[in-house]
Amino acid sequence: MSTDIKIRNAIQVARKFLEQYNSPVVFKSASLTDDMCKIVMDVGLTHEKIVQVMINTITGTIAEYTQ
Repeated sequence: MSTDIKIRNAIQVARKFLEQYNSPVVFKSASLTDDMCKIVMDVGLTHEKIVQVMINTITGTIAEYTQ
């Protein structure tokens, strides 16, 4: 699987997860290291609130979530 597809899939997983609990979810950045993809999103309604979600690109599961 190409790097681009891995990152796109990870962004989708992170977005679906975050949209369960937050109204606006704005993509900020993504980086891929080995089999882990770090997704940074803004979930703040009026003020910026940055969260990071680590996605395992092999399993497609969330490995870590930090606010």
